[in-house]
Amino acid sequence: MSGRGTDFFISHAGRDTAWAEWLAWQLQEAGYAVELDVWDWVPGQDFVARMEAALERADRLLAVCTEAYFSSAFGGAELRAAFAGSAAEEGRIVPVLVEPVTLPSLYAPLIHLDLTDLDEAAAAARLRAQLAGGRPTNAPPFPRAGLAPTDKPGFAGVLPEVWKVPPRNPHFTGRDGMLAELRRRLRAGEGTLVVQALYGLGGVGKTQLALEYAHRFAADYDLVWWIDAEQPVLIPETLAGLAVRLGLSAGPTVSDTVERLLAELRRRDRWLLVFDNAERPADVAAYRPGGTGHVLITSRFPGWGALGGRIEVDVLTRPETIALLRARIPGLDAELANQLAAELGDLPLAAAQAAGYLEQTDLPAADYLRRFRARRASLLARGDVVGYSGRIDTAWGLSLERLRDEDPAAVQLLELAAFLAPEPIPLFLFADHPELLGEPLRSTAAEPDVLADTVGALVGYSLARRHCAPPHGDCEGFQVHRLVQAVIRHRLPPDRQHATGQRVVALLAAASPGDPEDPARWTAYAELAPHVLATAPLGDHSPASRQLVLDTARYLQARGDSHGSRAVGEPVLDRWRWILGPDHPDTLTAASTLPLALRSVGEAESGRALGGDTLRRCRRVLGPDHPTTLRAATTLTVALVQVGESEPARALGRDTQRRCRRVLGPEHTTTLLVATALTRALNQLGESEPARALGRDTLRRCRQVLGPDHPITLRAATTLTFALIRRGDAEPARAIAKDTLRRCRRVHGPDHTRTLLSAYDLTVALGHLGDAEPARALGKDTLRRCRRVLGPDHLITLWAATGLTLALGQLGDAEPARALGEDTLRRGRRALPPDHPIIHLLTSGAGSGHLLIGGEAAAHGPSPTL
Repeated sequence: MSGRGTDFFISHAGRDTAWAEWLAWQLQEAGYAVELDVWDWVPGQDFVARMEAALERADRLLAVCTEAYFSSAFGGAELRAAFAGSAAEEGRIVPVLVEPVTLPSLYAPLIHLDLTDLDEAAAAARLRAQLAGGRPTNAPPFPRAGLAPTDKPGFAGVLPEVWKVPPRNPHFTGRDGMLAELRRRLRAGEGTLVVQALYGLGGVGKTQLALEYAHRFAADYDLVWWIDAEQPVLIPETLAGLAVRLGLSAGPTVSDTVERLLAELRRRDRWLLVFDNAERPADVAAYRPGGTGHVLITSRFPGWGALGGRIEVDVLTRPETIALLRARIPGLDAELANQLAAELGDLPLAAAQAAGYLEQTDLPAADYLRRFRARRASLLARGDVVGYSGRIDTAWGLSLERLRDEDPAAVQLLELAAFLAPEPIPLFLFADHPELLGEPLRSTAAEPDVLADTVGALVGYSLARRHCAPPHGDCEGFQVHRLVQAVIRHRLPPDRQHATGQRVVALLAAASPGDPEDPARWTAYAELAPHVLATAPLGDHSPASRQLVLDTARYLQARGDSHGSRAVGEPVLDRWRWILGPDHPDTLTAASTLPLALRSVGEAESGRALGGDTLRRCRRVLGPDHPTTLRAATTLTVALVQVGESEPARALGRDTQRRCRRVLGPEHTTTLLVATALTRALNQLGESEPARALGRDTLRRCRQVLGPDHPITLRAATTLTFALIRRGDAEPARAIAKDTLRRCRRVHGPDHTRTLLSAYDLTVALGHLGDAEPARALGKDTLRRCRRVLGPDHLITLWAATGLTLALGQLGDAEPARALGEDTLRRGRRALPPDHPIIHLLTSGAGSGHLLIGGEAAAHGPSPTL
């Protein structure tokens, strides 16, 4: 029986809390009485007094031995010297190694327990076997009133199965109380979603704190995913990556994939999402999955109370800053460290950067301190704010001075990177166009190995880090922290800032991937998009840069991210109206791009109004035959077809097609687009023969010019399918529909909107041929996918339901057809105008028991979208 009150007191460093909890749980399950600070001590109590009392109560001390433990204040030499001599004689100290570490001399003679490199089962077996000699004979007292049997800690020796978190900072120091409080808050909301935000001054260590939490308490989770949230428009892409990691099939759009991911997380528990560098609650509010997981946010913005809890992150305490500096700089005495910490303002980033410089250069700390004080005084004399920017600028400035002598090309590269986004910067941006660079970087960029070495120079000075992309880990890019970028930009004189910014704009414009609707170019757009968005205002006066911004918005739209396209297009339009004027061709092009995005996000009236106004301006300013006018007219034609306004669409489409053929040529993409829209309008109006003729000609030209898998070609094929059905050419329609569906599945995936529309096309074609059973099978599958991916009230879902209703009617399944038709009609009347083709189809045939494409219903022709 325990003679002191508890069998074990577990001593550990804060960063090893997960190990301490796992060990405590194993001992408790074996029948031992255990005391552990994070379980048994109340926040705000005197830590030293509680530790002394715990040591007095415990028969044995179990020390979780890591490098962090032996460098921490309470696991250090002072504590060990106080009790190690007598405790060692009594056999009270049990060192447990959980990572390779050299035991200090006071611990070296003791028999230790080594759990390094063991899996959970082996580690638990070794722990219990070695400690069996001290097993109590009577039942121990209940050690605490906290952890329930279902709260078993995870094994700290492995990371979660689903894990995407940046590497742990090996020099993270302090913050134990804040980490404990953060964990307590996150775990307090049992059975509910818990959101916690870390906010504070830039450079204060919010991101590092979140990183340490994720690594320290990884055993609490089965899934941890890190999201860079600085560019809100790109958050969905990162979440879509998590969907892929979970094995979820991609949705037809990025937004749909994210909705599917959020639904999956709502069914799970033990997950953590970290939104790093978020700006405002509105940027992340829509991405809270619900359920029983945790969301952790870092931000400079303090107003996060509406989403959950918030914790202000302040500078380090003086002892923590001193400990950080002394751990990084061996031999640094406490007094000099204290003076340096005072000059750095205890700001974690400044302390870490100073230590990095001293490590790299071997400059004596006293010399660094002297130079720092002198340089800071000059900055303050110019009126700079005391602290943040001046102190960090000084630390990086010293590194830059040396780098400028050793590798001037690296400094040039860093200055260019300072104007880009903090996301990974692809090296091809420089390597593919060295002629746009100045010497010596021009010669460096022309040689891939030399350019890689130049990036290495930045990495060596802690000014950048390489970006190695999965799956093969190819390091084809690098990243520069946003604070480093800000400092570098600030250091450049105004004329250099302007020249460097314009060079970056020129590099991006030269790297334009081209056709944003070509799926083969989407990977390149994804790499460049963050940098295009970050530099867009710098290129407002560059025609090539403006074109790239417009293409990036179109890329987001082509990927199905209408919200992203709108988020890019609206501020660009506002800026260009002010800078270029509302009637500038690029302003008008930006305005003509927005209506489809607005239509897709449910703002059809706004999109139609903008499209009409843009076309009127284009005709007045540029003339009716200008390419920009023709593009605006084409976009408006598409929008009119989408909302079922067939007569206006036919009139505008015919006029636009005639002008496009004369001005641009019959095989220009704008000509092909408007021809496809006009074919659809003719279909809707029942003009089957003109629709069939135009549709065949358009599809033939698309295949010749764009290839069979281009999105415009697939649209043209879909349109021709219905023209053939209306003409009664069912067999050719089925052949084209099958081929189109196969290509869509291969190019876009089975759940993309284009694929779902093609499946609907084939369902209708099969039904018209009388192949009712295959039509029913395909129709059911398509409707199931639409409901899962898009929701029950989406326009495409309503079209899929209409197609299945027709197939059921052909099979004589009157009751299922009637039930589905009535449900679809009810939903359609709620979401669509009263003269929409879906409403007409269902009211013409609903209840007949044989819903077929024909007669007046067929004259309206199913027309989901382009």
